Amino acid sequence: EAQRTVAERALQGGIPAVRQAVVEQNTRLKAEGKEEIPASGLVAMAEQLLPKLRVAEWLDRADAAKADVEELDLRDLRSVVAAGDDPMVARDESTRALAEELKHALAAKQEKELTLWFGDIDAAIKVGRVIRALKLSSQPPKAGVRFPTELAKQLADAATASLVPDAMNDRWAAVLEAAAFSPIRAQVVPTAAPPTVSDELRATITRLASLLPQIAALFGVEPKQGGGSPKPLRPTKPVAKTTKAAPKPPPPPKAKPAETAKPAEAAEPESAEPAAPAEPAAETESAASEPEPQTPVEQIDDAPVEDSNDAPATNAAVAQVEDSHDQAANELASEPDTAPAAAVDEPTKAEIVAAIETEAAAVVAEAMAPADDSPADDTPPEAVAQADEA
Repeated sequence: EAQRTVAERALQGGIPAVRQAVVEQNTRLKAEGKEEIPASGLVAMAEQLLPKLRVAEWLDRADAAKADVEELDLRDLRSVVAAGDDPMVARDESTRALAEELKHALAAKQEKELTLWFGDIDAAIKVGRVIRALKLSSQPPKAGVRFPTELAKQLADAATASLVPDAMNDRWAAVLEAAAFSPIRAQVVPTAAPPTVSDELRATITRLASLLPQIAALFGVEPKQGGGSPKPLRPTKPVAKTTKAAPKPPPPPKAKPAETAKPAEAAEPESAEPAAPAEPAAETESAASEPEPQTPVEQIDDAPVEDSNDAPATNAAVAQVEDSHDQAANELASEPDTAPAAAVDEPTKAEIVAAIETEAAAVVAEAMAPADDSPADDTPPEAVAQADEA
């Protein structure tokens, strides 16, 4: 446990990291007024632990790579095999057998990846995807691998056939960008340049002139000296086109509420002539269409009238009420409207009708009032007896 801190520092940066940690610790102890720790003892401890630490670290990585050798990326497997050649690791007998096994696995995996690589390039050429084939040829699974001569000739012929004078400038730029980093770039020799050269195509040829001198000469471009080799362009994300949203259609006009009949006070007569009596008649008809509560007059009409001395008086009272009601209605309908329209509005008519009904109710109530027990002086006794029997 006392060696854990030194071992972590040694794994992170080796002996220099241990020395730097000791200096920082002594500086802090000196500021606090405490005794400093000699660096020689800690450095010697790190030197003794470092070989064992390197072996233990490599064994962890090697065991994990062996377990996942089929799915492991070729670069990761190659880095584990390269770390096994470290003198500290190679001197340990426990690592030799595992390191040899990983080397054979790396060789087999490289052959498999090369076969797949060549097959992908050949398939891309056959289907006419020249740019993809050129890009694949520039990404070998193993650095320094020799490109097959026959496959190189097929790829070069396909790339040259794509660079025809009637091809678009964008096509020329894309093919040249992929061919400049391919192992067959020197074999791509187009016959003629396009009749019109865009600024983008000329800029591409100028940038790649040191890698494609034969094509630069075809366009009259001189390669720059001492400028260094260009690097492949990094793929960029396509910028989404911002399209303006179509303006929203205006909302449909809201249906205006049905205009209510203006009160008679606001209505101005068009002429000085009095209004025709048709409006009150129409209103009377519409009002008559609605069911109205039974009036006292109707109740009297519906009530049976017995044959008695009081019947003629009752009928006379009812007839008198009906005559007064009809006379008032006729006077209201026939009376010329000389006043403004406000004089015949709804509230005024309602008041008139209410007054008429009140008067009719009073007359009927008076007619239906019970007679006094004592007969009048002018009433004959026979009539009183007949009324009592009724």
